[in-house]
Amino acid sequence: MKRRCIPGLAIVVIKNGEVVKMNGFGFANLEQETPVTPDTVFDLASVTKQITATAIMLLVEQGKIRLDDPIIQHLPGSPRQWNRITIRHLLTNTAGLRVQSFVRPNGTIASGFKFLSKEPLRSNPGSEFFYSSAGFFLLGMINEKASGLRYKNFLEGQFFKPVGMNSTSVLGNTAIVRNRANCYTIRNGKLANRECYSADDELPASYGVLSTVRDLAKWDIALAARKLVKEPGLAAMWTPVKLNDGSSYPYGFGWEVKKFFGRRMITHNGYAGTEYTILPDDRLTVIALTNLGGEEANSWGLTKGVAVRYLSGLP
Repeated sequence: MKRRCIPGLAIVVIKNGEVVKMNGFGFANLEQETPVTPDTVFDLASVTKQITATAIMLLVEQGKIRLDDPIIQHLPGSPRQWNRITIRHLLTNTAGLRVQSFVRPNGTIASGFKFLSKEPLRSNPGSEFFYSSAGFFLLGMINEKASGLRYKNFLEGQFFKPVGMNSTSVLGNTAIVRNRANCYTIRNGKLANRECYSADDELPASYGVLSTVRDLAKWDIALAARKLVKEPGLAAMWTPVKLNDGSSYPYGFGWEVKKFFGRRMITHNGYAGTEYTILPDDRLTVIALTNLGGEEANSWGLTKGVAVRYLSGLP
């Protein structure tokens, strides 16, 4: 943490379905020197994407949507150029959207949809991987349309409350959140304050969940026990996408799907300095939440370094 200038960090290690380490280090707020604890609330940023993907898979299980449904079926007013984009394409970042991340003029669903509708595609759906937070915004819209609930209410009712994630929410940067960490970045080689959210967004389905390592441990244990989605859904989420030319890319539904010392690794990080890594065949999960994000920051890779210490048989 000292070498990387990370102000505060919370970590949890889950092995064989049990928490074996959970602790906080450093400060959630540098001005007041508030210590980080397992109950410190962090901005998950793009770690939110796997939660949104899980919500979509639950709707698939419930028969309300299908992975290969054209998105225009669920998004009235879609432009003609979206005709061949499916829900699966959005989940795997292969929809051909050219917008990587975008800020809506006033943070509303309508303004975001209007903006994206006017943007030309960068490629044919299914032909290439291109990381797009805009695609997960559209998945949030599909979630609301298919469920009849607001995105945040769906997550709360289907996941957060049943699992006991009492410190997890979908709230904007203007909300007062107890135990919330400040956000920091590096500017010109020095620590500086950073706004946690780019906008007080009406539908932050790509980046908007706030949580703690204690709550994410509950999420992970429920996910591994197939209590959030069943085995077929989880298997689909953790399968690398196949492109139109038959090649594959190491990304599933809201998760990177890679190899780590020859082992299967499911992982994702967030711009705010967060990282969530699962080694499913070893029944090992490491989650590290920091409050150091931004372009010049170096907060990532910590989960892999910790995971090595819990693996046997490494070279």
